[in-house]
Amino acid sequence: MLLQSVKKEAILICNDLHSVGVLLLLPISFMLIMTFAMSEQYSNLASKMTIKLVGQSHSAHGAALSRYVSGHGFKVVTERAITEIDATIEIKDGFDRALLLRSGGGHIELTLADKLSPQAQTLIKESIKVSLSKLKLHAYMDDLGDFEASMSLDEKVSLVNASADVDYLIVHHETKAVLKAPTLYSVPSWMVFGIYFIVLPISITLINEKQNGTLIRIKTYPISTSRYFSNKALSYGVLSLLQWLTLSVVGLMLVPLITGQPMLGIDNIPLYICAGLMVVFSAIGFAFLIASMVSTYDQAIVLGGGINILMAALSGFMVPVDIMPQQLADLASFSPMYWSGDVIRQAIAGATMIDGAKNLLALGLFGLISFAIALVIFNVKSRKLLWN
Repeated sequence: MLLQSVKKEAILICNDLHSVGVLLLLPISFMLIMTFAMSEQYSNLASKMTIKLVGQSHSAHGAALSRYVSGHGFKVVTERAITEIDATIEIKDGFDRALLLRSGGGHIELTLADKLSPQAQTLIKESIKVSLSKLKLHAYMDDLGDFEASMSLDEKVSLVNASADVDYLIVHHETKAVLKAPTLYSVPSWMVFGIYFIVLPISITLINEKQNGTLIRIKTYPISTSRYFSNKALSYGVLSLLQWLTLSVVGLMLVPLITGQPMLGIDNIPLYICAGLMVVFSAIGFAFLIASMVSTYDQAIVLGGGINILMAALSGFMVPVDIMPQQLADLASFSPMYWSGDVIRQAIAGATMIDGAKNLLALGLFGLISFAIALVIFNVKSRKLLWN
């Protein structure tokens, strides 16, 4: 009977383009779009921005400052250039004295274009601060005679850059690269997001079966409504597992291929399998809970789709949890989507089963409680159904 139920639900979904879109096209599109949106590195972002340097005549180190700023990837132009400007650096009189003797302030005036995002503005500000720090070292070395008389400006800048380098002091002990790569970090999140959208096809199916009399006819069959409900949940669980496999292939193989990065490996395959099962179980439980509560298509779309989007936002899928306000970050730790994304990352990064046990247990309890409540609501509503 389970095989027939799976076949029936698969046929219904395949005949409904909206369901196919929700289960496959929507999550894959989200995954690809967000991956490309996050793939812009700071160096690439800087190369798209132009900074005008004004007032070089007020400083003997104006040309050096231009070199240090352009070293961050920005295009630096002179005050005579006619082009679209993202930021303007104006050197005021007395800059050189202030640079060496720390006398006075406000000798550099920075103007940022209104069109810039806060992230781009921060990038420019921090890059200019680093450039000024290098220029200060440049000025000290020049004042102390550390530069040879025959050195060109580019050679001096190279020497300062080498002197200011501190990478050799740091030893990085990092987990798997996926946890630090902006282009791939969100892949597990959008896989989970897609799985949880099973709520819409399930809700629509239950509403259709209620309206066309299927649920009433079930009463005449030698099967309880609880058995019918459980079989339907199992059939959708199988379909969700197929969806999970499809999204795994896209997220772990296709997305890295498109973005020119190494394929994502799974360091703990047993944990990844358990994570997939628990994510599907919790998503199915949540979906049937919502489906048992709604009575119209509008309610299914608003509650099912709306709650999914809110949970995704709260779970750190759109804004990373570590930069959320503490109150929201604490609230995110109670979200099943957060547990789902976290345990998938743990499996990819090679965490142990013990490390992932907390998330797996939380997902299991959430799915079980949700399905139990959904079954109670479904049975109560089924008893109230009458022949038309």
